[in-house]
Amino acid sequence: MALLVTFGILQLTAGVLSGWLMVAQGDAVWTRRLRIRAAARIRQGHIDLLMMGTLLVAIGVAVPGPQPVAEAAIACASWVGPLLFFPLAWKPELGRRRWYGVLDRLGFVALTIGFLLLAADVLTR
Repeated sequence: MALLVTFGILQLTAGVLSGWLMVAQGDAVWTRRLRIRAAARIRQGHIDLLMMGTLLVAIGVAVPGPQPVAEAAIACASWVGPLLFFPLAWKPELGRRRWYGVLDRLGFVALTIGFLLLAADVLTR
C-alpha cells in the first residue's frame, strides 16, 4: 500500500477518534470536566484531520510513486496543522507563543513544498 494512503487512513482514524472530543465539547458537564476552554479548536482539529486524511488517500491513489521528498513532506506536514489545534482547546494562550507560531509555519512551509514538488512531478510525467 502506498505510504500516503497509509498515512491518510491513520489520519482519518485519528479524525474519527477526535469525534469523541466533539461529543464531549458539546456537553457542558464534559466541557467543564475536561477543562476545555476553547471548544471551537477541537472542531477545527477534527475537521482538519478528516480533510487532510482524505487528501492523503486521494493523492496516494491518484499519484503512484511520487518523489520521496514530496511524499515525506506531505505525509509528515499534513499532521502538524491539525494537531496544533488541539492544545489550543485547553490553553488558548499557546497560540501567542513564538515557538508555537514557528512550528505552525514550518508545517505549512513543508506542506507547501511537498505539494509544489508533487505538482511538478505530475506535470512532468
